[in-house]
Amino acid sequence: MIQINKELGLDILEKVEKVLSKKVYLYNADAKYLNQGGVKIDVMALHAIQEDAEVTEKKDGYFYTCVPLKYEERVIGAVCAGDRKKEKAQEFANLAKGLAEALLYEEFLVRNIYIANDLRSDFIKEILTGSRIKTTEEAIDQGDIIGINLRFKYAVMVFKIKDLYEDYISKRKKLTPEAARTKFLEHLKEIENMLLCAFEDEIQNCIVYIGGGKFVMLKEIKEENINTINSVKVLKKSGNRIYKALNEKFSDKVSVGVGQYYPGLAGLRKSFEDANIALKLGEKVIRPERVYHILDVAMFVGLLSGISNSRKNELSFQVLQKLYNDKDLLKTTSMFLESGMNLTEAAKKLHLHRNTLIYRLNKVKNLIGLDPTRFHDALQIKLGLMVHAEQEAAVGVN
Repeated sequence: MIQINKELGLDILEKVEKVLSKKVYLYNADAKYLNQGGVKIDVMALHAIQEDAEVTEKKDGYFYTCVPLKYEERVIGAVCAGDRKKEKAQEFANLAKGLAEALLYEEFLVRNIYIANDLRSDFIKEILTGSRIKTTEEAIDQGDIIGINLRFKYAVMVFKIKDLYEDYISKRKKLTPEAARTKFLEHLKEIENMLLCAFEDEIQNCIVYIGGGKFVMLKEIKEENINTINSVKVLKKSGNRIYKALNEKFSDKVSVGVGQYYPGLAGLRKSFEDANIALKLGEKVIRPERVYHILDVAMFVGLLSGISNSRKNELSFQVLQKLYNDKDLLKTTSMFLESGMNLTEAAKKLHLHRNTLIYRLNKVKNLIGLDPTRFHDALQIKLGLMVHAEQEAAVGVN
């Protein structure tokens, strides 16, 4: 029987509560909390699960409604919501149930996709996130068996189509769960073929659906003498091709995260991390529905937890490398930022004419592509310099 684990449950709750802007309580089939509720409604949830029926009770001035959560007609848990008005509690609980079941269905659908799609999907997941395959040579050998040639150079793209499953299934409500699954699988295959046709000159590209409207592409790099530094323009161009191909069908719903190119198996995993970070940060700090290369958001990586300081420094250094190589411009930029972007104050501290300072700051803009006089760009430079300073201090301590 399908089970809702805590990780999945918390992910569903986050999305449901974001849509409803209301506290929701989620239980698994054993009526066990999957979030910290603080409200003693466990017995209500158990009754909803065992009786396969909606249960409403009043507790401490609030009405609470628990409704059974189902997957393919089987009760696999319960969703509860509360409100001072009974009708509102019932309404919110049933809305939460509908959203949760849609999210659960897609999650379990993804598992079935991996089973149906099989070795290829599992292999790509393993080389990007697993630990079983440890060397590039081992990855190449196993890739040969299932027709994925890892002797080529690849970077990783992660792209997302907002509300992909919800939009698709909302137009096919009369389908049985099994028929809906089959149709959605066909839909995913159409999307894959659409992209492969857009890159018909690159036959080694591989695409895998990973749920939540997100896909992973192993993007073949055909250019000779490519490396991490000079691959930026090439990969941004590929990201834009993905966006253009998908946006024609899914207007204003497409976002693409572009990872750097790094050699070897470890490089593929790093590129996958880059692409995920680029997508996550790009949507938050730039704007949704567009293409984000990791270096577009590299400076904001310092705001994320779970990323090592050395990795943060590596990314920011790629953007600011030319600035670090020019000590005068580095000093000028640092002083300008420390002076709160005040030209007069910075010029005075640097013993420069104001026009000379403006000239130097313009050179910085041309050098690194970020304008110190624009707040958004200045913020990125400041964050990058801070990360680098912290890394330098840590190395000095050690």
